[in-house]
Amino acid sequence: MALLLLIDDETAVRRIVARMLRRAGHEVVEADDGLAGLRTLEHLRADLVITDMVMPRSDGLDLLGRIRAQSEVPVVVFTAYGSVESAISALKGGAAEFVVSPDVEVDELVSLARGALAARDVTQHPAGLAQRLIGKSRAMARVRERVAGLAPLWAPVLVTGEPGTERGAIVSALHEFGTTAGLDLVRISAVSFVPEVELPTRCAIHLERVEDLSPEGQGFWSRFVANEPNRFQRESVRLLASSEVSLATRLSEGRFDPLLGETLLRFQIQAPPLRTRPEDIPEVARSLVVRLQRVVGRRGMRLSPEGAELLAQRKWPGNLRELESTLERAIAFSRGKELRRQVIEDVLADSEESLASIRRHRGEVERDALLSAIRKTGGNITRTAELLGKSRSAVYRLIEKHGIPLDRAG
Repeated sequence: MALLLLIDDETAVRRIVARMLRRAGHEVVEADDGLAGLRTLEHLRADLVITDMVMPRSDGLDLLGRIRAQSEVPVVVFTAYGSVESAISALKGGAAEFVVSPDVEVDELVSLARGALAARDVTQHPAGLAQRLIGKSRAMARVRERVAGLAPLWAPVLVTGEPGTERGAIVSALHEFGTTAGLDLVRISAVSFVPEVELPTRCAIHLERVEDLSPEGQGFWSRFVANEPNRFQRESVRLLASSEVSLATRLSEGRFDPLLGETLLRFQIQAPPLRTRPEDIPEVARSLVVRLQRVVGRRGMRLSPEGAELLAQRKWPGNLRELESTLERAIAFSRGKELRRQVIEDVLADSEESLASIRRHRGEVERDALLSAIRKTGGNITRTAELLGKSRSAVYRLIEKHGIPLDRAG
């Protein structure tokens, strides 16, 4: 629960805003003008100040200057009467937000308060972010820096990365440390998205695998982001998308909506694969062990130094997903409280043998399908390619891969 100081000389407006802020879960102390607010702040460790601009005895700009002389508490300034110059003065004076509207919306003030508090949390409590996005490598430090910078904004963000990387964790951090903290995080699968669906409001939307959007789906989201520059903030909606492929490449090939792609690429975070940050693997593995031991039902497990060293030596093509699966099985097979290197080696050997078996099986299925198609077409490569849904060059590569004599293939 955050402690807020609300300053406004209009009693009716102040009480309405205070009531809504309390409903949002905050504790609110009220003051009826700038000097009263300043005196209150001297005896109060407020997390945020929300103040009207036009007040007797000390207006918003004067109050802001006095607050900044003694405190770094975030300040949101609002007014029904203002100008571009006053807004610039307030922001230059250190205001976190400045709202000018003839009819200041209470919901907007509540939303801005949440965003200002989220920005404070990211900058003042970086340990929380470090616990969510683990790693001492420069790559992970860069991810945390970008999350800290982008979390307080309303702009859409794109998180990219290979399968099994921390895309979901980065999206969750953007939400939980950002402007939509306290609201729902709604996950929408792009591959099954239907443009006719009614979208929720007052939430963060995680559009998963945005590259799988149909042309109609791309058009829908393109219109959504283009509708109004401030629609996200006004409706308390934030779009957070994730992708396994390069949208820049798809844009250059003309395979993705230009407006949607350019909007998402403007603020992008890359989730680094494990093979590029081996120094992070022991710490990541220890964190996974702490969580997985509860899932498996084996408490008090710890990763041995030798086991951590072994894990750090591997490339992990499946990234965190593969590492997590390996550790879960190793914990289940372990005896005692220490997760030893030998147990991990045995699990890895079993996994490699299983993977080799799967690959052999896939190869046999592929070869049988190829031979069946060749027989059905009498060895006609063009018709074989059509039957398999592949190009002629792909069929020739398969023929060479499986060692099928060309006279047999035709």
